[in-house]
Amino acid sequence: MERGEVMDMTIFNKIYKKKYLNMSNNDIRDTFRRFRNALNEAEEHVDNGEWYDPKQNGIPYTQQDELLQTSIQSAREQFGADFSKIKTPMFYYKADDDITFSGEIPTLNDAKFQFSYKSYPNGCFFWSGKGQIIITDEVVTKLSRMHGVYENWVKELNNAPDKKPMNMKNID
Repeated sequence: MERGEVMDMTIFNKIYKKKYLNMSNNDIRDTFRRFRNALNEAEEHVDNGEWYDPKQNGIPYTQQDELLQTSIQSAREQFGADFSKIKTPMFYYKADDDITFSGEIPTLNDAKFQFSYKSYPNGCFFWSGKGQIIITDEVVTKLSRMHGVYENWVKELNNAPDKKPMNMKNID
């Protein structure tokens, strides 16, 4: 059969019936068991309707976390960061005790930024996927402020009695 050619429905029905209607009860049960296991496994990794894998994605900070709120406020005020397109801007990674904080800078072609606590002093990342950013005095000032916010963010985390998200406080 050539690409784009329509299959004769009688041939399709014969193939379908041969493959699926001749399945034994054990085959059908096995298929349902595999689907059920896959769904159960997926449900274990869903948190508030969002896919969540603690080994890869870390543990999200919630809007009630003071560390998240002060980080957002500082980034907005100092270099115009925006978090409206990012559901969870800050994560805690238990395996290596790292914390990341991410957002966008709309005035710089929606450039992305991310801070990494464990990568200090080289954990202030910036990239733009939407084209060029012309380096002007204003852009240099904004990037300098972003780096200053990063430095203060790391100091604040170092001074925090417990850096973990609220839902993990006092848990080892």
